[in-house]
Amino acid sequence: MKTTLALTLIFSIFTAGTAHAAALPHEVQIKKHPEALEIVEAREMKFLIDPAKAGLDPQKGLQTIWNKVKAFAKKENIQFEEKSFDADGLTFSTKVYYDTPKGDLTKLGYVVRITTKYLEGKPSSSALTVKFIDRVKPELVFTAMEDEEDASVEENVGPATNHLLDTYLEKSVKVEVELSNLPKTLADFSQYVPQLETLGLDPSITLEGVGAYSVRMKPGFMILPGLPFPAGISMEAWLPIEGGEHAFVYDFSFGYPTGDYYNMAETHITAEKFMQKMYAQMDSEIGLPKNSVWRGSKATYLRKGGLNLAKFTQLKDVDLRSYKEPAKNPDGTVAFNDDPS
Repeated sequence: MKTTLALTLIFSIFTAGTAHAAALPHEVQIKKHPEALEIVEAREMKFLIDPAKAGLDPQKGLQTIWNKVKAFAKKENIQFEEKSFDADGLTFSTKVYYDTPKGDLTKLGYVVRITTKYLEGKPSSSALTVKFIDRVKPELVFTAMEDEEDASVEENVGPATNHLLDTYLEKSVKVEVELSNLPKTLADFSQYVPQLETLGLDPSITLEGVGAYSVRMKPGFMILPGLPFPAGISMEAWLPIEGGEHAFVYDFSFGYPTGDYYNMAETHITAEKFMQKMYAQMDSEIGLPKNSVWRGSKATYLRKGGLNLAKFTQLKDVDLRSYKEPAKNPDGTVAFNDDPS
C-alpha cells in the first residue's frame, strides 16, 4: 500500500511538472499547422522597453539599451556582431495607423499603416502596409488576401504572461503610395489594396490616423546556429509626431528568414530561449509595463496604451529632429552608426 502511494505521488509530481512545461513558440505553431508553415517567410522576436527606465532622449536611450543587451548576450554566450560606423546610420520615418472612427478594421483583423521615410529632414517616400491577424482562428491567415500576389506570411514572437513567449502569424502586403496624394477614404485605400473594399464597410468613410515619429537603428547582427548568415538586429524609438522630443516606447527585435520552417529547430530554439531569458531577466530593469499585454507590438501599445496622442493630419515638409548632431564617444568616434544624414 505504501509503495502504491509513493508511486502515485511520484507520478503526480511528474505529470504536474510536465503539464506546466510550456511549449516553445515554434512548437505551438507546428502543432497548430503541421503542414502550412512552409509559406512562412520570416520570424521576428520583439521586446518593448520603457523610456522611463532606458532614457527619454532617443539617442541616449538607444545607446543604453544596446549596451545592456550586448552585455546580456555575452553572459548567455550569444555572439553579436556590431556594425562599424557607416552612412546607413539612423533612419527616420513616420508610421501612421488608420482605422474607421469605430475601429471597424481592427475588429475585422486588419492593420492599415502608412510609413513615410524622411531623408535630410524631408519626406522622401511613402508605403502602405495592410496586415491581417486572427488570434481566434489563426488558420484564416493563410487564405486572407488571396488576390494580393505580393502578400507574405510572417511569424511574430513576443512577451506573454509568466515571462513566457507568445506567437502569432500575420499576412501582409506592401505597396508604394504617392507622397502628394496620400489616401484618405476607405475607397482611396482600396485602390491600392482591393481586399479592403470586400469587408462590407462604407467606402466613403474617412479613415482616422494616429501614429509615431520613428528613429530606427540597426546596430548589428546575432549569430544563430543553422543560418548561413547572421540575423539582423533592429531597435526603434517612437516619439509623438507633433513636436515630441521624448520617446514614449522603444523596442529591441531581431529576425531571420524561414526557408524551411519544419527543419530549423536548432535555430528556432536558440532564438526563442534567448528572447525568453532576456524577457524574464530584463523586464523589471527596462521592460515596458504590462509587456505581456502588448505582446511585443508597438502598434498595439500605440492604439491601446492610453497615450492620448493627437490624430495625424498631414506630413510635415521638414522635421528638424533629423538634424540632431550625432553623439560622439570619448575617443571622438560617432556612436554606433549614429549618423543623421
